[in-house]
Amino acid sequence: MKKNIFGAAVIFCVTLAFLLMINDITSNGNHEPQKTSSQVYDANNQTDIATIDEEEQ
Repeated sequence: MKKNIFGAAVIFCVTLAFLLMINDITSNGNHEPQKTSSQVYDANNQTDIATIDEEEQ
């Protein structure tokens, strides 16, 4: 009985993986690319990024 349930679970998982793979292959590639933005800073005009607030002894 346990072998039948285990076998059925394995077959179910393999079938699900196969169907998801087929769906991924056949889906449209018309997805909009994600737009990324970046900022470029001039190194000569950039101020200090971090400061240390520790007192020297």
